[in-house]
Amino acid sequence: MPDLTVGQIKSKRMLYLALSTLTLLFLGLIYAFSMFAGPICTTFGLEKAAVGLTFNIMMITFCVGAVIGSQIEAKIGVRNTLFVAAALFFCGFAGTGLFGNGSITVVYLCYGVLGGLGVGVGYNSVIATTNVWFPDKVGFSSGVLMMGFGLGSLILGTLSVNLAPTLGLGTVFAAIGVITALVVVVLACTLRRPPANIVALMAPEKATASGYDPGEQDTPLKSSTFYVYWVWAIIVIAIGLATIGNCASDAQAVGFDAGFATLLVGLVSTCNGLARVLIGIIYDKTNVKVTMLVDGLIAVAACACIIGAFTTGISVLYVVGAFCCGFCYGGVPVVASAFARQRYGAKKYPLNLSLANFAIVFGSILNIVVQGAVGGDNRLAVFMVMGVLSLVAAADVLPFSKKWNSDMKMLEGRKAKASGSSADVEAPEAAAAAS
Repeated sequence: MPDLTVGQIKSKRMLYLALSTLTLLFLGLIYAFSMFAGPICTTFGLEKAAVGLTFNIMMITFCVGAVIGSQIEAKIGVRNTLFVAAALFFCGFAGTGLFGNGSITVVYLCYGVLGGLGVGVGYNSVIATTNVWFPDKVGFSSGVLMMGFGLGSLILGTLSVNLAPTLGLGTVFAAIGVITALVVVVLACTLRRPPANIVALMAPEKATASGYDPGEQDTPLKSSTFYVYWVWAIIVIAIGLATIGNCASDAQAVGFDAGFATLLVGLVSTCNGLARVLIGIIYDKTNVKVTMLVDGLIAVAACACIIGAFTTGISVLYVVGAFCCGFCYGGVPVVASAFARQRYGAKKYPLNLSLANFAIVFGSILNIVVQGAVGGDNRLAVFMVMGVLSLVAAADVLPFSKKWNSDMKMLEGRKAKASGSSADVEAPEAAAAAS
């Protein structure tokens, strides 16, 4: 990319941010499954328990897709990677619509596997590429992008469910596949990587004279800080998935009618989306430690409210708890995005981001294990276990903070050493030039 001025960079990156957010709005239909589950059972003639597993399959393949996307992007570039994402998503949703009637295997393979892979490949490529344009506002850019991803089910999911009785569920799924694929292709033809000197231009206080990024020499899987972060993320994700995947049925269990239960799914999605902006702002204004603590405490409050709703019958407590669950879940990918960039640098950001987001796989597994251990239909028992785990997540911020402080001190030392070495090299050159 030719040299760009600061003004040109600001203009380009806002365009990319807008287009990327729109794309993630469509890819965010992954979270509309709670809305689609009922119509899938009714229209395709499938059992609720079997259909419910689709969401967990999709979340797992989403993470696998993110890792795959980070690897193929390094070989074929952003544009071709997004083309792959578009093709996978199209095959997933169109395949479900055309061939899913009466076949849970097709639903698992198309919606769960192909759809999840497509979202994962596209999500990781969009986030990793767009965020690098914002070295000075990584929390803000992450938050806006995640907001689009989180609001997908509210805006497009609600619209899709309302169109299904008129057009037919199969037609709606096929249309989602076509339209989303086209949106991803448009972004693929537009989005580009930033210039190599983006940090020096937009965040000079973070740049060294040599462009050296001290975090780039560390690997997440060989860093103890990363695993302590994972503990927090896995638990908060499991709490969020326990709510998002069953929100409509849980709302009816505490006394709400089907109409409000469907609306609540969309409202939880709104909290999910808003959290991504607010958590991003908190991250930029404070640091990762404060952000994780705030999100962890909201997870504790979420579990407490939902437990209260099931034990007292006060249905409004479930609404508050579900909102808090949507909020705390929405905060995790923002923290993951900013954490991976700040701690491990930009060089391998796509891979590091996918590794941070791989916590979703283990969060999904934890959710499945908890529900299997206590009985998925025993929702009170599920959230009592999640409540205990939420306290563990909040407490986990303390050891994480100690490790983070140590890491930041180490990175500052590396940066100072690199700056000193650069100065030592430049001084003789300057003296020679003067003579």
